[in-house]
Amino acid sequence: MITGPLYPLLPVFLQNAACSFYGLTLRRLRFSKQFQQKLVQLKLSEWYSKDQIDEYQSEQLIMLIRHAFEHVPYYRTTMKQLGLTPSDVQSKEDLPKLPLLTKDIIRARFREFIADNATEKHLVHGHTSGTTGTSLQYYLGRNQVPFQWAVWWRHRARFGIHPDMLHANFTGKPVVPPATRRPPYWRWNLPLNQALIPMQQIQPEKISDLVKFLGDHPFAYFSGYPSIIDSLSSQALDQGLTLKHRPSCVFTGAENTLDKQRRNIFEFTGAVLSDQYGFSEGCGNASRCEHGVYHEDFEFGILECVEQEIIDDGHTRGKIICTGFASPEFPFIRYDVGDNAVWDLDTHVCECGRQSAKIIRIEGRSDEYVLTPEGRKIMRFDYLFKDTHDIRECQIVQKQPGEITIKIVRRDGYLSSTENILRSGVAQWISPKLKVNFDYVSEIERTGAGKMKAVISFLT
Repeated sequence: MITGPLYPLLPVFLQNAACSFYGLTLRRLRFSKQFQQKLVQLKLSEWYSKDQIDEYQSEQLIMLIRHAFEHVPYYRTTMKQLGLTPSDVQSKEDLPKLPLLTKDIIRARFREFIADNATEKHLVHGHTSGTTGTSLQYYLGRNQVPFQWAVWWRHRARFGIHPDMLHANFTGKPVVPPATRRPPYWRWNLPLNQALIPMQQIQPEKISDLVKFLGDHPFAYFSGYPSIIDSLSSQALDQGLTLKHRPSCVFTGAENTLDKQRRNIFEFTGAVLSDQYGFSEGCGNASRCEHGVYHEDFEFGILECVEQEIIDDGHTRGKIICTGFASPEFPFIRYDVGDNAVWDLDTHVCECGRQSAKIIRIEGRSDEYVLTPEGRKIMRFDYLFKDTHDIRECQIVQKQPGEITIKIVRRDGYLSSTENILRSGVAQWISPKLKVNFDYVSEIERTGAGKMKAVISFLT
């Protein structure tokens, strides 16, 4: 959309045209006739019984394994080396017979994952937005894209939202040149009926113009990274600004929404907050229901819980391993996406009535943790900041064993005593032996895709 040196030099109306042209391409890819058909099917299948879910997943898995053995070199070679045939994998209980798939394996043997009966027209190039050295190149099956978007839109439909509604998308893409000094600080993508709000423009001196723009339009919902929406919300609250027209929903994704972010966004928008868990590779998904529980989108793939650790009655923490049904052209089978979750293994049906597997919370990447002197791995720190009101954003960084640095973007009126509160919290809840340093910054650095990492470790 905005690659190359020409885009920032275009007048605003041509930048809007460029965004809309790109949006037209996305609309054709995402919202095809197949999307409409899948969405109808998914709204019916989400009410399947447990037995129907198991039967569906077994049928899809049998077809996938047979296809992979016959047409995908990597799986054919791997299964033969293990003495396995397709008949050895008949249900998800048989999946542990197969080895885990990692990003390193895909990088090393990339061509072996392309099905020999897939033509170029069947494939869409994809890549993760990892930092240098950790990104991953892969292919998506062309039919996977509308399937995945149908899964995502089923989630939004639970809250009365449909694809043609006007909305604002908070993005990491610099669709407005960063050097822009006067409105508009947004651009329009007309085919997708969305206004694009880039994170680079969410600055104190521009907040009033952004809030006025958002309030002057009847946006049905906001979507985007929670850290970006929170940045605007918290700064608007600081300045006493309110929305003339509020969205009914805010849908976040790609990052965990921290409790403090959730409170800020709700106070500013008054909207229902929800999210779904997915990732670029598109081989698994889980979406929140109306009661805030993540449900496995079982039609799209299987989410396994491995390396299980029982944390209390009915709840188990473990790594998420994914097997996707939607892209046989480049299949991900038992793929270690690198995330952890807390699963609800209770057999009681959720209040919403859906019977697919339940996840209480997504805890983020397995390499995003602080290692304490006692050997504990701590992934979430947001509860430390529950009662602090003078911090806009923060990030935990560990560079050396035995100590952490808390990077903080201060609000006006920040109190030096906050350091003592945080040190006390770390000693009480994390480790009394963990040294705490502070680094005050003007902003928290984002990844190339605009994501904010709550925890960064240089030890893993």
